Amino acid sequence: MITSTKQQLRKQYLARRLGLLADEYARLNGLLLAGFKGLDLRGVGCIHIYLPMLQRLEPDTRLMIDWLKGHHPHIKRVFPKTDLASLRMDAYADDGALELEENSLGILEPVAGNLVDVGDIDMVIVPLLAFDKKGYRVGYGKGFYDRFMAQCKPGTRFVGLSFFEPVEAIADIDGYDIPLHLCITPEKVWVF
Repeated sequence: MITSTKQQLRKQYLARRLGLLADEYARLNGLLLAGFKGLDLRGVGCIHIYLPMLQRLEPDTRLMIDWLKGHHPHIKRVFPKTDLASLRMDAYADDGALELEENSLGILEPVAGNLVDVGDIDMVIVPLLAFDKKGYRVGYGKGFYDRFMAQCKPGTRFVGLSFFEPVEAIADIDGYDIPLHLCITPEKVWVF
């Protein structure tokens, strides 16, 4: 079995993503949206969903946010705000009080609004660069999401979005890594 480290995968998959042409990026986002629409959202009252870094060609979660607003308006949507000093992440409600600005890393995030308790969140849409067949993921390397996911209540579902299929295994998984429950790719929804 060939395995790669997080650092190797981070570099390789960021390059693959940045190599996508505009029409392929749009097509792949459409397929991810189709997979998202097929998720079982029964029992989900609150979804934590990141806002995409479009300069890094992250999956365009705005499509999913708009679909949720139109088809599941009863599901509360919350967005992350990171604290780079403490490596902590908070969640803010997508409501009339929400104000967004781009932070120093180019990430659109809340600067004002209504905080939501992590215990209210039923599903977390997790950003990633790559993932493996056991549901472990490679993010950007700061650990924001693993720390946040560790605070979530039991039963919270962690869902990844990837333009690419999984690698066999990530070589340097450790005790702080929290696996996904599902990962949506253009080809299928992986269940772990």
